[in-house]
Amino acid sequence: KPTFMKAPEDQIGISGGVASFVCQATGEPKPRITWMKKGKKVSSQRFEVIEFDDGSGSVLRIQPLRVHRDEAIYECTATNSVGEINTSAKLTVLEEDHLPAGFPTIDMGPQLKVVEKARTATMLCAASGNPDPEISWFKDFLPVDTTTSNGRIKQLRSGALQIENSEESDQGKYECVATNSAGTRYSAPANLYVRVRRVAPRFSIPPSNHEVMPGGSVNLTCVAVGAPMPYVKWMAGVEELTKEDEMPVGRNVLELNNIVQSANYTCVAISSLGMIEATAQITVKALPKPPTEPLVTETTATSVTLTWDSGNSDPISYYVIQYKPKSLEGQFQEVDGVATTRYSIGGLSPFSEYEFRVIAVNNIGRGPPSELVEARTGEQAPSSPPLKVQARMLSASTMLVQWEQPEEPNGQIRGYRVYYTTDPHLPLSMWQKHNTDDSHLTTVGSLITGTTYSIRVLAFTSVGDGPPSDIIQVKTQQGVPAQPADFQAEAESDTRILLTWLPASQERITKYELLYWEGEDGAQQKVEFDPTSSYAVEGLKPDTLYKFRLGARSELGVGVYTPTIEARTAQSTPSAPPQEVECVSTSSTTIRVSWVPPPAQSRNGVITQYSIAYQAVEGDDNTKHVVDGIGREYSSWEIKDLEKWTEYKVWVRAHTDVGPGPESIPVHVRTDEDVPSAPPRKVEVESVNSTAIRVSWKLPISNKQHGQIRGYQVTYVKLENNEPQGQPVIKDVMLSEAQETVIGGLLPETTYSVTVAAYTTKGDGARSKPKVITTTGAVPGKPTMMISTTAMNTALIQWHPPKEMVGELLGYRLQYRRLDEEKMNTIDFGKRDHHYTVTNLHKGATYLFKLSAKNRAGPGEEFEKEITTAEDVPSGFPQNLRVVGLTTSTTEVAWDPPVLAERNGKIVNYTVVYRDINSQQDLVNITKDTSITLTNLKPDTTYDIKVRARTNKGVGPLSPSIQSRTMPVEQVFAKNFRVNAVMKTSVLLSWEVPDSYKSAVPFKILYNSQSVEVDGHSMKKLISDLQPDTDYSFVLMNRGSSAGGLQHLVSIRTAPDVLQSKPIATNKYMQEGKFTLTLPKVQTTVPVRWYYIVVVPADQSTSNPTARWRTPDEMELDQLLEAISQGSQSRRQRRQADRLKPYIAAQVDVLPETFTLGDEKNYKGFYNKPLSQDLSYRCFVLASLEDGDTVRMFWWAKHDVGTQTLSQGGSCPSLPELTCLSVFSAHRKRAHSPSSKDEHSIGLKDSLLAHSSDPVEMRRLNYQTPGKEQQAPLHPT
Repeated sequence: KPTFMKAPEDQIGISGGVASFVCQATGEPKPRITWMKKGKKVSSQRFEVIEFDDGSGSVLRIQPLRVHRDEAIYECTATNSVGEINTSAKLTVLEEDHLPAGFPTIDMGPQLKVVEKARTATMLCAASGNPDPEISWFKDFLPVDTTTSNGRIKQLRSGALQIENSEESDQGKYECVATNSAGTRYSAPANLYVRVRRVAPRFSIPPSNHEVMPGGSVNLTCVAVGAPMPYVKWMAGVEELTKEDEMPVGRNVLELNNIVQSANYTCVAISSLGMIEATAQITVKALPKPPTEPLVTETTATSVTLTWDSGNSDPISYYVIQYKPKSLEGQFQEVDGVATTRYSIGGLSPFSEYEFRVIAVNNIGRGPPSELVEARTGEQAPSSPPLKVQARMLSASTMLVQWEQPEEPNGQIRGYRVYYTTDPHLPLSMWQKHNTDDSHLTTVGSLITGTTYSIRVLAFTSVGDGPPSDIIQVKTQQGVPAQPADFQAEAESDTRILLTWLPASQERITKYELLYWEGEDGAQQKVEFDPTSSYAVEGLKPDTLYKFRLGARSELGVGVYTPTIEARTAQSTPSAPPQEVECVSTSSTTIRVSWVPPPAQSRNGVITQYSIAYQAVEGDDNTKHVVDGIGREYSSWEIKDLEKWTEYKVWVRAHTDVGPGPESIPVHVRTDEDVPSAPPRKVEVESVNSTAIRVSWKLPISNKQHGQIRGYQVTYVKLENNEPQGQPVIKDVMLSEAQETVIGGLLPETTYSVTVAAYTTKGDGARSKPKVITTTGAVPGKPTMMISTTAMNTALIQWHPPKEMVGELLGYRLQYRRLDEEKMNTIDFGKRDHHYTVTNLHKGATYLFKLSAKNRAGPGEEFEKEITTAEDVPSGFPQNLRVVGLTTSTTEVAWDPPVLAERNGKIVNYTVVYRDINSQQDLVNITKDTSITLTNLKPDTTYDIKVRARTNKGVGPLSPSIQSRTMPVEQVFAKNFRVNAVMKTSVLLSWEVPDSYKSAVPFKILYNSQSVEVDGHSMKKLISDLQPDTDYSFVLMNRGSSAGGLQHLVSIRTAPDVLQSKPIATNKYMQEGKFTLTLPKVQTTVPVRWYYIVVVPADQSTSNPTARWRTPDEMELDQLLEAISQGSQSRRQRRQADRLKPYIAAQVDVLPETFTLGDEKNYKGFYNKPLSQDLSYRCFVLASLEDGDTVRMFWWAKHDVGTQTLSQGGSCPSLPELTCLSVFSAHRKRAHSPSSKDEHSIGLKDSLLAHSSDPVEMRRLNYQTPGKEQQAPLHPT
């Protein structure tokens, strides 16, 4: 039997409008829907039945509606073969002018819309009514069901219908229906058209032609577009390369491999709108063949002419000739770009065999080379003289001359000519000549004895004579050595020149004599040395010309000196920086640096360039920047892109080819001012009254001020409808420290826009964002007020309304307070009130009263008046009387003033009344302070103490008494209680125990509500687990003492967390006892006195070699101070010291970026000794700071331990390790210390010692400050 899925609902429509009843049923078989009106099947031109879901759903649409005629009950019947069911709905039709309130209204209906297929279409609809109507949609008279579209069609909150990825089936007529309890209204219908774009195919990337080498590969890409998108395939002639069922859409890439012949390939794009084609040509190119028949057609001593045939039918671009000496292995030399088949190669060596070959080149590349062809160049006269010419005397008149073949004989040597003369200034043609064959020695006789002969030798070929050798000389004296041969000089470094020569054979040389001098006229120096064939002259100046002569000596005399030769030492880096460095700021972002070159004697070479380094002294960027490559011709340079109004350090250094010289002394310069680039911060505007506003601000960001702020410009303008009216008004606040101003003379209840800009001498900078403020309405003027006081601590206040009243008077506001208090008491009154009595005023006090009238704009101008009540004696006693310090003869007491209400005037002094409890006699002390030290008391005696306050009218009552017992003389158990070291989280305390103290009773240390016991014979204690940068008080007492048991007190502040990083190893291994660290950057405003680099050795042979001083809290101060004191010992003494003791490697004023341990240098008296391979090390950085005229105290900043393994450049039996920590030391003010006379003297001694900077004196630091005279320790609170 059928069941209804959707039944029609009652409707209230409008005459002339539309009504739709929807009915849908389900069943098996599917039911049919019929509509009945008053028992009859509906039939009319205005009635339309639209079926859906194969007739199981139906819409009855009535249009246009008629009053009375269409009002009825409409019945929906669902029928199938099993049965029939019915449901009905009522239709009511109203006239347009009789619609009830709240009837739906269509404010915006759907409009005609055309959308491209697959795009999003939105049909708009907006309706109103009371209650808010619900919106539904009909398409082609059927309801739109958004649940069946998988979210493609959805109704938005606004009522609009959104259709995503539109389809052709979405096209149709749409109606928007608004329904609430008052009725239903339909919008005018609007058509939605879905159109499909249709574009014929075209190639967006057609295939391109390619030329490839044989066997090469190429990818052909073809891209086509259109609507619909076309399929793309490849064809080679009529052969299809892409299978029909694998054709891609839009893009197809054809991969061609191992191409051996040229071919055409066609890309085909196909769609329903047509087919297009594009063809690509693939051309296979080949390299040229080798040229044929290379032939040598002509030779000379230095050239060879070649000819050859092309060997190619295709065009050749050019030829390449390759050649090399036949005797040499290796690459050929090339002559490129030869355009003809005949070419002469020049620049060859005479009488030498060469190999030649030719290569053809086309647009593809080089082909293979031709066959080799060989040729020998012709002879030529020798182009170099014989080598290593030597001469020595065989007898008093006969000499032997020896030589070697020339380096460049240029042919077959036919013989040699030996020229000799006693006058070397004669032309060579006038010298005596001795010819010989191609042997390498000859004898020359019949010489004149006791004479010096000059000798030259030349070689000759069949073509001619070669050049003669350099002159050598020989003395015709038997037994005297010959002149050293082949004397040469070569610079080995910037301070060393090596001299070499050929020693004379078969001669008994006992010494060599060397003469050398600097330049042309330098002082000649003479050096003698034992026989050898080389000698190095050292200690010379860099880049300097030196001249040398050498002679050999035997027992019979000195032989002939060589001719003068010369050599210049190598260049070095400059040993001095540029001079007269000056810096001038040329703008807010540029600096011009000028200099003169280093002194000539310090340049050590040719200055090739300059470099400038600069670094900001302030600001975020503290990187050292370098400008390189400044030409040697420059003597000034402009540095650009700097920060405005920033101080910089500038260095200049000169460079030679060897490297840079030292930097100049840094010059400080500040860039010019500029206008601020940022506005003032936190600009706030508040209304003061109806005609005035207060504007406040903060300075611009410091790095955006760009100069000294000279003042501020506050600009304000009147606003109407958020638009400025009239010209802006500028108020110039010419005070750099000003941060607020009041602008008066404004209009009541008026809106203003306010901006603020800071200005420097360069002008005003960026303006703040506008702040909008509206002045209040006019407030009342000042009322009149009279105040009369009575003796009963009251004040009668009477007032009258303001003379100038603006607006309606709503009441009054009274404010009053004591002048020495901050908080105001406020009372509001009605407009008819005109007096008030203030009670409970304090005696002897001054009060401020303020009265203002109020209207709707708020309180007006205030009438101010001060009154003072009469003084009286205090009615209360001082509060919190307590003992704060004890000794054997003194007691220090302190108290607070009486309660404010009981002082009754100004306290002029206090009277302290005390007595021995065993005596009836009172003692009196008067003080203006709230503490006093009672002196000359008896030891181990209890005193009764009271105090009273006094005003000008007299004294007040005494406080309740307290009792205090002085310390017994015989029970002094400890003295010199002090702080030895202060760390971030721990404090090292120490004290002295008298020899007479034998008690085994433990000590007790109290601090911050905690206590710790210490053995009675101990003299120091480390208190741990404290908070950084926190005040602490420590009290040392004997646990067995009773009255007066609080013995000694010191106060300190733990160190802050200042150092944020630890030293870092910059290299992995130790080399030659050295190791380099990157030191931490210290960022603190506390002035640093100096820094220590502390090294702690440890023996690796122990089971735990780094157990000592694992953290800064474990550092033994005595050992550290001993290490500091050793800075004044001699190096020999230090080397003999215990090798495992900690030591100071360096003391520096500024912590460098890197530091090398073990560089064997002295740093302000501290020797940086080499590291040992068999030890482990820990390294600390100790920063010593100053804080005024104070005693020193250490602050340690502990960091996580990091370990680096060090090695002597490789593996070794035991690897030392270096652990790096950063340690922080400071100088802080001390707290109370013992007050006895002896202890006071010790404290003074240490205080004076603490002001010394001598490391030896630092060894005796004990951190003790002088106690206040006659002052006892404080009780803990």
